[in-house]
Amino acid sequence: MARFGEAWRRLVFLFRRRQMDRDLAEEMRDHLARKAEKNVAAGMAADEARDAALRQLGNPTLQQEQSRANWGFPVLENLLQDLRYGLRGLRHAPSFSTVAILTLALGIGATTAIYSIVNTIVLRPLPFKDSERLVHVWTNDPMFPTFHLGTSKPDFDDIKAQAHSFESFVQYLGTTMTLGGAGEAEQLRCFAVSPGFLDVFGIRPLLGRDLQPDDEQAKSGRVVLIGYGLWQSRFGGARNVIGERITLDQEPYTIVGVLPPEAEYSLLIPLSFSASDRQNRQYRMPFVYAKLKPGIRLQTAQAELDGIAARLSGQYTKTDAGIKLNAPLLQEETVEKAKTGLLVLFGAVSFLLLIACANVGNLILARGTERQREISVRAALGASRGRIVRQLMVETLLVALIGGAAGMLVAVLAIDGFKALAPSDVPRLRELHLEPMIAWFGLVISSFAGIVCGLAPALQASRTDLVFALKDRGAFASGGTHRSLLRNVLVISEVALALVLLTGSALMVQSLARTLKVDPGFRTDHLLTAELTLSKTRYSSDEARQMFVRRLLDELHARPQLGRAAMSDYGTLDNMQAISSFDPKTLGIDEKPTTLLFKSVDPGYFQTMGVPLISGRFFDDHDSLGSSPVVLINESLARHYFPDQNPIGRTLHATVESQQQIVGIVADVRDVNLRETPKPQLYLPLLQRHKLGSVHIYIRTQSDEPMQTASVLQQSVWTVDKDMPVTHIQSMAMIISKSVAESRFRTWLLSAFAVAGLALTLIGIYGVISYSVGQRTQEIGIRVALGAQPESILRLILGQGLRLALLGAVAGLLGAFGVTRLIAGELFGVKPADPATLIGTVLLMFLVASLASYIPARRATRVDPVIALRQE
Repeated sequence: MARFGEAWRRLVFLFRRRQMDRDLAEEMRDHLARKAEKNVAAGMAADEARDAALRQLGNPTLQQEQSRANWGFPVLENLLQDLRYGLRGLRHAPSFSTVAILTLALGIGATTAIYSIVNTIVLRPLPFKDSERLVHVWTNDPMFPTFHLGTSKPDFDDIKAQAHSFESFVQYLGTTMTLGGAGEAEQLRCFAVSPGFLDVFGIRPLLGRDLQPDDEQAKSGRVVLIGYGLWQSRFGGARNVIGERITLDQEPYTIVGVLPPEAEYSLLIPLSFSASDRQNRQYRMPFVYAKLKPGIRLQTAQAELDGIAARLSGQYTKTDAGIKLNAPLLQEETVEKAKTGLLVLFGAVSFLLLIACANVGNLILARGTERQREISVRAALGASRGRIVRQLMVETLLVALIGGAAGMLVAVLAIDGFKALAPSDVPRLRELHLEPMIAWFGLVISSFAGIVCGLAPALQASRTDLVFALKDRGAFASGGTHRSLLRNVLVISEVALALVLLTGSALMVQSLARTLKVDPGFRTDHLLTAELTLSKTRYSSDEARQMFVRRLLDELHARPQLGRAAMSDYGTLDNMQAISSFDPKTLGIDEKPTTLLFKSVDPGYFQTMGVPLISGRFFDDHDSLGSSPVVLINESLARHYFPDQNPIGRTLHATVESQQQIVGIVADVRDVNLRETPKPQLYLPLLQRHKLGSVHIYIRTQSDEPMQTASVLQQSVWTVDKDMPVTHIQSMAMIISKSVAESRFRTWLLSAFAVAGLALTLIGIYGVISYSVGQRTQEIGIRVALGAQPESILRLILGQGLRLALLGAVAGLLGAFGVTRLIAGELFGVKPADPATLIGTVLLMFLVASLASYIPARRATRVDPVIALRQE
């Protein structure tokens, strides 16, 4: 009860402090007056009696402070007092406050933004129920060792029957379908899935029902689930859409359900197999998702799949010999491509934060030195070292928290910018935003940064000899060795960190530049491309597909605006490629079976693309269905398998066709990826191909702006088939830009961090040299008075800055040798330890150090020795 009363009394004091202070002061004055009266009564004079009373009662100010400590909450009051002093101090030093807050805002904001991105894309679980248990099951066939294949229906059934570590399995097959009806035909991405597909992801239809096992037979007609976006755009979000019919690939489908927004699919239809595909173990087109049972580790499940693969390999030696089954976690597979680049950016922004902290630490240390006389006066008046350190730390934390709050705004803007500028294939981009927990984490980082930035300077500033410090201004200069050393160390650290950032950025820029300078082996100017997907219903036969190709080629050639025209079955620079197994032993070469790239092209493809013929002939109109199979090969294939031979007329055995006669050799091209060295590749006549699902069109236009002929291209296609969607219309320049978009985006970000780090380093060096000039004014004045020339003063000050840069460069080079090896996989045409890059970044750092030192150095040369020697 007594404790409650005391707490209540202290609480009341907070609200009645002024009144109680007045009452206390009045009571103290009354005691003083009474004591003085007694002294007068004892025979003292009035003035002497008052002085004696003061000596007898003690220091009234101290007694008031002690009384207040007993009345209120001294810790809270002291903290509030420190906050008021801190805010007042920051207000009186606007330059320091602005630079420190902006520096921290940049470092904290960039770090928080990149951490939010890494957390959302790499670390956060996928937005599905039990996503940590979802795996993607791949088949690896020794005939195609570098590719992930799907799982055939017979193998899938055996896996389901034998695997006990999994809760469920589903198959899916990605394809495209043409949505017909009113208006222009639209091509949509569609997934054919087995029953239970949505259950694996814990998704329920927003409207209607899920696909059922009976839907595969289509006894009551074909059914489809439509995506949320399609429901909104095509049907206006109408809830009576269930039961309506739509036309897909010219076949009627009944809508039985609508997917929720988190299910990012346009169409889901039942997965069905033909009678032959249902029995064919080498039909590995459908892929498999599976969910682990609760408590089952991935290693256990993988070991079980290894055993199943071994049994299938031994049981079905003709079709499954040597196959492997791999089951990576779906989350790891989803973010695998973006993970390395994002982690590089996270490391870069961490360096930027360290540079910002070092810069702010330098600013705080400089300000603490300027306030040394003030701090000495406080200490002389009785302030303890702990009290001074606490006051300085509160000011630093205020700067850090304000900078952190500003950094949250920078983070929001940075995240919005990332979403707007990032390549479209960055996974989980739509989920990206600044989460409250990340924002709080950013504020914690800013507080920690404030402690790190301010602790050492506060300890340095509070450690002083009062007599020595209060004598004159020169005492600070001579007594600041430790502070100067700390400032120099911070600048050296900034230079080292900035040099590592610069080196990484320079390597990435060179890599991007060399990628863009790569000769792809074909002409990229005046080239327009487009993609067509042939309807499986309308073009179900070989003859129908070939007739469409011939009619379209005739239509394209008949339009002079389009110039040259050509077709192929695969696109260019889209990282898509067709492969065929090949056994070199058929050529008498003792090598292991491997794979060859292949592409089907029309007779005018090579002339349109500008690919030179090395020997032999191109395809012609006679290379069509029913004629003898022929093939062209590239230089890499001819060099590897026909060294010092003429391959023209030789027969090549590959699984694409039973055998083909080589009729020509063409130059190597980089039409899959600019960074990939050309591999052995063969070309087949498009007019001889039986299985033709999609067609890519290439137009060599007369116009400098190929996109201006896009409408003519569309009209040409619609003249042949009015329901054929024409998609991915773009110039080759756009395709090349898109192919390097991810690398270019990472390079820009890394370069932005490097430039920011360089700017902060420039500020840091300038601050140290400028401070040094101010502290050495008397010394410089004496040198000038003794005859020192401006050039020698300039060299003296510049030398100080360059020495710091040299020490930082040495440390930075050591760090760069280690750090840049982490991005070796991201580089093309340049090595991590490229001497030219390292020398260039060091020279740039010295240039920045020279610029940062030059202004204060010039100021030093203009010191008037008379004025300098008069200073206190």
